[in-house]
Amino acid sequence: MQFKTVRHRDQDGNYHNGSTVQCLRRVREVTPDYPEGKNVQRVVAKFDRSVRELPADVAAVLTPAEREEWNDWRAKQDEEHLKSVSQYELDTLADRLKLIRAGIAKGYACTTSENAVAIRTGARAVLRELADLMPEPVRGRPVIEDEAEIPLLPNFATPGTAEFDAYQRLLEEHERRKAKDQGG
Repeated sequence: MQFKTVRHRDQDGNYHNGSTVQCLRRVREVTPDYPEGKNVQRVVAKFDRSVRELPADVAAVLTPAEREEWNDWRAKQDEEHLKSVSQYELDTLADRLKLIRAGIAKGYACTTSENAVAIRTGARAVLRELADLMPEPVRGRPVIEDEAEIPLLPNFATPGTAEFDAYQRLLEEHERRKAKDQGG
């Protein structure tokens, strides 16, 4: 048994999942053209994709093994839906929290105390889950590996001017102090 969600193509050529599921059964069909028979798939039933339980008319057509296959297919579909929805919700959570905070601060949004407790409980549970994703904070002072010397700018003053001579004296003084600090 194969369960297939009917797909539709829009005007741009993009495919979208429809709201109908087809139950396809592989059968061996013997015809005058194929006396030895050939395998074909036939649509046994159609039903709405959002149903949680099989409709009675569809359940009557399917065998117990096919109903078990449908339960497995339904669980797989639910898992894929949960995966995509939860990723979207997590990606947009920061923006939603900012809007909620602004709405509460301005008095546009209010809730009951029972709902506030439920929200707080849920938020704490989410924060515990997010703690595994966040990096550990670094404790103590940062370690400076190697202090790189800041390179000095070249002398842009015109040679022979007072500015040029003053900058040259600063460079020479810097070189003397650097040599003295290194023990030279």
